Amino acid sequence: MHDFETLVGELLSGRPELSREELMKRIAEKKETVGAGYLTDQGALFLVAGELGVALTRPTTSSDMTIKDLYIGANDVTVVARVLAIYPTSTYKKKDGGEGRYRRLVLFDGRSTVRLTVWEEGIDEVEKTGAAVDAPVRVMNGYVKQGLDGKPNLNLGKRGGIEVLQEAQVPKLARLSAVAEKLAPISQESTIPVLECVVGTEPRFSEFVRSDGTPGSLFQFGVSGDGGKFETRVVIWSPANRPDLKPGQKVLITNLRSRRSSGGDFEVHGDAGSAIILGAKKESALLRVAAASKSQSGTTLLAVGADRKVKVVELPDGSAVAAKGDVVRVAPDEEKGGRLLCRSKGSLEAGGDAELPNLAELATKLRDAKDEGSHIIVEVIALSPGSVDEVRMKDGSSVKKGELVVGDDTAEMKVVGWRELSDRLAASSRARGCECPGLHRSLRGWEGGCWS
Repeated sequence: MHDFETLVGELLSGRPELSREELMKRIAEKKETVGAGYLTDQGALFLVAGELGVALTRPTTSSDMTIKDLYIGANDVTVVARVLAIYPTSTYKKKDGGEGRYRRLVLFDGRSTVRLTVWEEGIDEVEKTGAAVDAPVRVMNGYVKQGLDGKPNLNLGKRGGIEVLQEAQVPKLARLSAVAEKLAPISQESTIPVLECVVGTEPRFSEFVRSDGTPGSLFQFGVSGDGGKFETRVVIWSPANRPDLKPGQKVLITNLRSRRSSGGDFEVHGDAGSAIILGAKKESALLRVAAASKSQSGTTLLAVGADRKVKVVELPDGSAVAAKGDVVRVAPDEEKGGRLLCRSKGSLEAGGDAELPNLAELATKLRDAKDEGSHIIVEVIALSPGSVDEVRMKDGSSVKKGELVVGDDTAEMKVVGWRELSDRLAASSRARGCECPGLHRSLRGWEGGCWS
């Protein structure tokens, strides 16, 4: 987002007869008379600029860094990923005397992993967040140094921070269960971020003393793939937790490495950061309908849950249509391409008097709309007149593209609508306010999106 002072400078340059004092007074008046809680100072600035005929630089959003793009020496790094492993707090001797603390985590974004080292008082801040394995987190103002293995190691010092995100904020960040490897014959040593398997034997826990005199422990049990197609042994060294496992249970195990045993067979080994997650039965979701449309193939609903994430629910032709604002309980027969497919009886039912916030309370604030591809509902006010232009495509055809700057009390952003949605977007701007269900992060209208 462009700096507020920079935008103020742009406006004053365009209207030199206007003093800064007068401009700030107009901004305050605009927030009181028009915003009704929907405007930041910057949002009000856009409205004032529009009245004065000054075109300000469009607001933009910044993107987070991916793990694979981290490099040694990087500073002020922000990364969004899931927690793959959490190690116990360790101590070290400081160069100037005394004892320091650090704690390591491993982050995973579905493709790459990175170790995160949190130092000193930052450990307490991380614990306050309640971050757990599989939780999506945003690490802010980190720095990258070379680890003992020569790879980039992300660090969090005094200036850094970490926050746990809602699932609605990270729709493209797959859960660990979705990216887990299924147990298969192992022929080489490799890292395994997440393994899905079935407990095959009763677990055993044992303690021992290492050659240097320090105590150690291990937790081991046999596992197989679905249907018992393959069996191997899992060994967790110095386990941080030992869940009560029973043969036949499906589990996810994180932060593993395959290695050859003394007998020549391959095994799977973990450490104090590894987590064992018991399989959970999938439950139905309670959603509030934001929009509904019918076609020859069936009915499509846009519905939002308590996590503020919009779901696309598809029903077969002839299914009962829920109205905007209704609460429904969805237990889909299948999830495909981000859509919940409800084909059987009972896969979608009326939610009755179930408690769920209304649509206005379920709307996402613009400052939280940071993840590409997510479907969200926002309540915003139009900050500029909508514009519609013809855009030439690669195949030589032309399509209409509409643009509109909107804002709420947290941020401003640009809405883009293509084809028939461009006219609807432009018409909405004349009302200086809109509710937009079914929009992507960059607020692009899509076939199921609408404004009201």
